[in-house]
Amino acid sequence: MKSKYFAFTLLFLFNLCTIAHTEVFRVHKTHVLQMPESGAIECLAGINDAVEIKFAKDTTFLQAIEVEVKIPEVISRYPGSIAYSLYTGITPTPTSTTIDYSGTREMIDILPGRLSMSITVPLVENHTIKQSPYTTIIPDIYTIKDGSLFIRLQMVMKGSPESFDNEMIIVTAKPIYVDKGRLILETTYPVNEMQESIEKPYSIFIDEKPVTLQNEELILETGIHHLAIVSEYYRNETRMFTVEQAQNTLVQIALRDVAPTLQFVVPEQTIIYFNNTQIENKVDPFVIQEGDHTIRFVVNDYEVTKTLQAVKGRSYIMNMSINIDVTENQ
Repeated sequence: MKSKYFAFTLLFLFNLCTIAHTEVFRVHKTHVLQMPESGAIECLAGINDAVEIKFAKDTTFLQAIEVEVKIPEVISRYPGSIAYSLYTGITPTPTSTTIDYSGTREMIDILPGRLSMSITVPLVENHTIKQSPYTTIIPDIYTIKDGSLFIRLQMVMKGSPESFDNEMIIVTAKPIYVDKGRLILETTYPVNEMQESIEKPYSIFIDEKPVTLQNEELILETGIHHLAIVSEYYRNETRMFTVEQAQNTLVQIALRDVAPTLQFVVPEQTIIYFNNTQIENKVDPFVIQEGDHTIRFVVNDYEVTKTLQAVKGRSYIMNMSINIDVTENQ
């Protein structure tokens, strides 16, 4: 009896493969799953249901979807009774209450006569997915532009037990990423004594090679990398950072002008005049010009004046303290 069922199934699949790929069809229910950034997501689907796996907004690193199907024991005893199809261009947009669709069927196959099945659906050319005895790689490349993967389950064999209608199939999906990540570089410019930003050009080197960032971002292989910023106008900066798979790595660098900088460490009530201009921000370092400068400190009625000869590429800290010495007369 099973041989007749199998022959009918082969004939059914042959007929499906010879008609136009664009189809109008109805399902019993649609399960809409949002693909997580990591891990897996699953649902319980009936034998005439559909499953839509929605991709995350950022698909930069997504190269495939791995789908695992756990088949009920009673269905596994009737191999070829249930088929699964993959579609693109689905309309309307799938929802949990939509049952009528139109779309392009990219492939169709039957569930095997065992308790589980795993398929990997490539989404990009030149993917790096390795063949495994535990999963089947679909030979065709499916477009990532659809924003989702649409799977349809359907009965393709007559004479199956009535209990099939109550059986539920566990469908699990998880993303497969390329072995790359994203560097995000955030730089801040130094300011002069007027608190104006000093914006000058600089060059970026990653692993000793010059690079150009798009929107301050760069895709890199996973692992440890070396970053260097070189400029005539700023001090050279170097950093080591690690890129993880499908993750963003933020590197923040405060650029420092090659012009000398000056910082004060003074009592809170101190008033500071730098070249006769009162300093409002007495905490943060600021850029000064090369050459001689006069700094005057005023604390109530106490006043002291110092001079500074600033040299290019140097940083200076002026520390003012008031000490009281106690001595004992003999």
